[in-house]
Amino acid sequence: MSIEDELAKEIAGLDSSFIDELYNLQIPDEKTNLSEVITLGTTPVSEEHSKEVKSSIVENQLEETVPNTYGDLHDAPVEYIEILSSGKVGETKTIPQDTVITSLDNLLFGRAPEVIREEVGDSFWNLADFIDKMPHGIVDKKIPGIGATTLEINSKRNSIIVFPTKALAYGKHSKHPNTLYVGSEIKGEKEKVTNQQIEEYLAKDGYKKLLVVADSLGRLLSIIGKNYKDYFLMIDEIDVLQTDNNFRPQLENVIDYYLMFPLKNRCMVTATMKEFSNPHLKTECRFPITWQYNTHRNIDLLHTDNITQAVIEKVISHPTEKIFIAYNSILQIRNIIASLDEETRKECAILCSEASIKEAGEYFVPKLGDNDTLPARINFATCCYFTGIDIEDSYHLITVSDVRRSHSMLTLDRMTQIHGRCRKDNGVLSETIIYNTLGYVSVMESMEKYTITLLNKAQKVLKVLESADTISQGDYTLTDLFAIIKEAIREKAQERIAGNELINLTRKDVYGKDVPAYLNIDYIIERTELYASYFMPETLKEVLRKQVKIISYKSLNYDVSPEQSSIEKANKDAQNKLTESYIQEAINNIKLLSTTGQLNDNTLYSYTRHCRSKTKIFLERFIKLYRYVDLDSLLHQLWEIRTSNSVVFKNLNNTVMYWALDEEHPFKVAIRRCFTLNRSYSANEIQDKLTPIVQYHLHKVLKPRKYVVLLKAVYTTSRTSGNKYTIRNENPRGFKEHTGRIATKENNLLRLFML
Repeated sequence: MSIEDELAKEIAGLDSSFIDELYNLQIPDEKTNLSEVITLGTTPVSEEHSKEVKSSIVENQLEETVPNTYGDLHDAPVEYIEILSSGKVGETKTIPQDTVITSLDNLLFGRAPEVIREEVGDSFWNLADFIDKMPHGIVDKKIPGIGATTLEINSKRNSIIVFPTKALAYGKHSKHPNTLYVGSEIKGEKEKVTNQQIEEYLAKDGYKKLLVVADSLGRLLSIIGKNYKDYFLMIDEIDVLQTDNNFRPQLENVIDYYLMFPLKNRCMVTATMKEFSNPHLKTECRFPITWQYNTHRNIDLLHTDNITQAVIEKVISHPTEKIFIAYNSILQIRNIIASLDEETRKECAILCSEASIKEAGEYFVPKLGDNDTLPARINFATCCYFTGIDIEDSYHLITVSDVRRSHSMLTLDRMTQIHGRCRKDNGVLSETIIYNTLGYVSVMESMEKYTITLLNKAQKVLKVLESADTISQGDYTLTDLFAIIKEAIREKAQERIAGNELINLTRKDVYGKDVPAYLNIDYIIERTELYASYFMPETLKEVLRKQVKIISYKSLNYDVSPEQSSIEKANKDAQNKLTESYIQEAINNIKLLSTTGQLNDNTLYSYTRHCRSKTKIFLERFIKLYRYVDLDSLLHQLWEIRTSNSVVFKNLNNTVMYWALDEEHPFKVAIRRCFTLNRSYSANEIQDKLTPIVQYHLHKVLKPRKYVVLLKAVYTTSRTSGNKYTIRNENPRGFKEHTGRIATKENNLLRLFML
């Protein structure tokens, strides 16, 4: 089968709009070897290493597994005293440095793990009791708090330790002043670390210990440059990258950087290890820590239809002792606090990120108290405090999993992490898990098969993209055509979870190459399994029973009182007003950037990274449109739809794009030829006229009602008594002036219009 035939076959299963064109294409006889051309952008690697990385990563050549040896884990040769069969002490021997060690079970020296276990009982111990530095590969430490991060900080080598949040990174830095925190500003504590400060730290004598927030890893490596191989890269809490990547797509870049490092100069660590769909991680050396004591968890499990009331009753049941409530929703936390009596409210605090200061209000607390104790008697915490922090205190633990919002629905691993925050012996006085349920779940094939299905879907799309690039090599007249093809194809590489937003199955890596979005695929699998766990009340109970001891189980129903309804409405209104204030602040900043000549993509993207979700959506919409429409008109239109869903924005986007088209653009000319001002058309007539135009210029076939929607984005229309649409005029939004035009020659309209 020829490449043309193969490409056409692949596209047929995705989008058939381009088959005719593809069959008529001729592959040039002479091909440019683009495999030798690599664009790394700011990626800090040498040309020589870029080829090495491209060979191992981009071209899917998997590396062989390299085990850990005693030399990898110890600074000096390990000696031990031989015990003879007679029981007498023999001579002192040295373990060869190249002796393989696959887990701490295999230790050949010192105190046996069983002895350690007997001596410490339920006390905590540290990896530093046994090894001098972290193993390479994927380190599954099973439980938190065994000193993995501290071990690497104290190791005799240069280290880069990556954390999922700045709170974790700065928290570790605060305890180890010899380290350098690399990340954005922490209000009241730390300004953003500048490039100059990083360079000055790197110039100092001694081992370099760089504690970097995941989002800042690329910037750090660009400063280190080609000497990055002199560092050991450790990614802490790797499971958080899997869980959060859908909300922070840049997290998967960390994996790209990770795979750049030599096999023995990198590791990933977590206490709640998940499977990876990325084949390059499947060949990583696995180093399990299987011999530590088992954490005993006795759980009170409570199912309810009213989480607010259930939490309140539990709080009241502990009138004097400290309480730690893990609940990833500040709005719901505020509802609970507002329902408590005045004296009890004075005992409350909310541990959350700085971005949520206004939502938390007077209850906001940025960090733990002195000596890592809880700052108040009743402490609520959002996901920033679910991983990585050390709490040296005694408290009753209440973990809330709320299925009403995806971000507040917890996995069992996340519940384990929350329990593991306590570092004090017998510090968790009691543990309660409160949850609600969906009442429904989609029937899914086995997770293994589903994973394969998602990977195949991504690979199929990537194969088409690669084939398109192959055909167009050496023939630059095909560039525009294949840009359109690739735009249409990428839309097919998406998956939806339980009716929520679409999630991309492909991404561009740090080299600008289209690759599977493995962390997104991991996230889809995790969330799909999670929805199944919250199907019915008994379902979570059965799943939990495999990991913990459930000492009590209740399912309680509560009526929503008028007082509760009033509180929830007031807090919701307050949250909406706060959201609007954030958006208004963003508008003011945009106007300031415009007047100072700093309004550009870079400043806008930089600002967006630190915004709340709805403000971020507003800014992302603005970024897509601002180069075409006068500022006042656009900001007014975006403000009017600030609370609207994506469908409403799509209509605005299409109005802007049509408005911005050059007057002689073929798409605009075709539309104008088909429709006459002040004439009326039925829905069927509109569909008949627009179908060939949309198919030719936008390479789409729309649902019948969508053609009327598109027309209304182009023209102001009025409905007649005969159920027809009268064309009144172009520019239905009343834009004042063009600030940029889409050129006549631009034929990849698929990337501009949203259909």
